[in-house]
Amino acid sequence: MKTTLKTSFLLGLSVLIGFTSCKDDSKKDLAENIPGIELENMDTSVSPKDDFYNYVNGNWMKTNTIPEDQSRWGGFGVLRKSTRNDVLEIVKTAKELGSYSEGTDQKKALLFFETELDTIARAEAGIDPIKPMLAAIDGISNINDMQTVYAKTLGVDSPFFGLVVFPDLNDSSINAPYISQGSLGLPDRDYYVLKDEKSKERRQQYVDHITRMMQYIDYSEADAKAAAEMILAVETKLAEPQLDKIQSRNIQNFNNPRSIEQLTELTPAIDWNKFISEIGVDQKLDTVYVLELKYMKELQNVLNSTPIEDIKTMMKWTTLNSSAGWLSPELEKANWDFYSKTLRGTETQQPAEERAMDGVTGRVGEAIG
Repeated sequence: MKTTLKTSFLLGLSVLIGFTSCKDDSKKDLAENIPGIELENMDTSVSPKDDFYNYVNGNWMKTNTIPEDQSRWGGFGVLRKSTRNDVLEIVKTAKELGSYSEGTDQKKALLFFETELDTIARAEAGIDPIKPMLAAIDGISNINDMQTVYAKTLGVDSPFFGLVVFPDLNDSSINAPYISQGSLGLPDRDYYVLKDEKSKERRQQYVDHITRMMQYIDYSEADAKAAAEMILAVETKLAEPQLDKIQSRNIQNFNNPRSIEQLTELTPAIDWNKFISEIGVDQKLDTVYVLELKYMKELQNVLNSTPIEDIKTMMKWTTLNSSAGWLSPELEKANWDFYSKTLRGTETQQPAEERAMDGVTGRVGEAIG
C-alpha cells in the first residue's frame, strides 16, 4: 500500500568527507536563507482545530504524487532523493577523474558501485557469490556447528539470533553488546500473527515467493514448496513471542542487561561464550543486553523441536534472501517483485544507478562521506 508521509522536516548540514575534493562548493552561497516553513504547502481553508495535519500539509498533498518507484512519499523522501543525486554526481566525478589509488576506501566504494552496475557479470555469476556460504551450511550437523558457521562465515545470515553493538542504554559514553532476535522474512511480527484475510493472503504470497526463490539454489519445485511452508511455520513460532509495535516504542523494554550465565539459562542450546568468541569478540563479556527476553526463552523450544535439516534450510533461505538484491538481475527482480511490488505497492524499480548508489551508501557509506 502506498503512503504519503508528512512533509515537515529539518534540513541538517551534510558534510561529505572522503570525496569532498571531487566537488567544488566554493561558489555556493552558504548564507542563503532557507525557510523553515513553506507557507504555500499549507491549506488555510482547513481549520487547524479540526484537522491540523491537513491545515499544515494540505496543499502539498494536493500538488504532489507518489513517484512510481516509491511506495511512500514525503519531505524525507524528497531529501533522500536530492541527497542521493548529489552523492551520485560526486561518485561519477570521482570515477571520471580517477583520483583514488588501488586499495583506498574510496576506490573500493567506486568498484562496489561499478560492480552493481555490471549486470552482464552479475548474470553470468548467478548464485556463485553465495555458494561458499551454502556449502558451509551444508556441512552443519548439529546446533554447535550451526552457531560456529553463523559466527565465522561471512555472508551467512541467521533466522534465530544475532549480536549487535550500540551505545549502552544506561551509559551512552560507552558501547555495549546486544543479543537480538534473528532475521524474519516478513517485515514484522504482525504479518505472522494477524488473522484478517489480507494478512493470510500476504503469508501465502510469502510462501509462493520462497518457493520461487529456493529453486534458484537447486531445490525442486516440490521441495521448494515444502521448504517454504516449513519456513513460514517456524518463523511464525519465532515471531509470536516478539514485542509488538506498541511495546517496541518503549525503549525500556529492551533494557535487559544479563550475565552470560543468565543468558545461558534462557537459551542453553547455544554456547554463548563460544559464539561470542567465534564472532570476533576478543575479550570476555560479563554482561550483554538481551533485547527480547521472552523471545530468547522461546528460541530454546524452537531449536529443540526443529530438525537440523530444517534449521539448515532456514539458514539457506535467510542467506539467499539477504543477498538476492545484489546477485543476478533476475534474482534482484524476483526479490523486488515481492518486497517492493507485492508488499508495498511500488509500481516500478528505481533506476539502476540509484539502486547501485543505495548499495554503496548502505554498505561502505563512510568511504563516501
